[in-house]
Amino acid sequence: MSIAVIMVRIFLSALFGGLVGLEREVHGCTAGLRTHILVSIGSALFMMTSVFVGISYGHVGEADPSRIAAGVVTGIGFLGAGAIIRYGSSIRGLTTAASIWAVAAVGLAAGAGMYEAAGITTFVVLLILILSRLEERMELKNHGKKLVIKTGGDVGEGDIKGIIEAYGGVVKSVDTKDKIGGGATMEFSLILSRIYHKEILYELSSIPGVEEAGWK
Repeated sequence: MSIAVIMVRIFLSALFGGLVGLEREVHGCTAGLRTHILVSIGSALFMMTSVFVGISYGHVGEADPSRIAAGVVTGIGFLGAGAIIRYGSSIRGLTTAASIWAVAAVGLAAGAGMYEAAGITTFVVLLILILSRLEERMELKNHGKKLVIKTGGDVGEGDIKGIIEAYGGVVKSVDTKDKIGGGATMEFSLILSRIYHKEILYELSSIPGVEEAGWK
């Protein structure tokens, strides 16, 4: 395998992996641009090594070029698991973990010289990620809600906003009314995907000083 071929395969794998990683980076995911590029070029090198071993030492004994690639497919799951975060009663990061797994496949394809397959797969992965973002935005627009929080102590609006935004919600306005004897009643007007309604209440109930939390 010539130096030119090696460079083409490495650079293409970096390009394809970087495109997917850039989409993840823009949306602030745990595994972004650099992670996806490293996974892709690493997979490409593993694949080229597999091919080299098969060609160079196939005459010595049984040399299966797919063995190293199979190890990459299995091992990449551990890296993907690192992108999955448990937040309260919900789990986030599954899409990013899946994109890492897909980028590993793209890198293997580029390393094997299957440039068309690597390019088409990258396009489809990006299309899926972009469509999923559009779907989430459409869902948010259709699910405006009001969240009522009753506190018996010193609970800041920032703490509550932080939890809402962690689940992808957007706070439009806050109406706070102080209660006699301490505490307050806060009404948050927001948009939030309905699939996180229970998780939000679970997180808010764990904040010291929050007496009651519910949807209006």
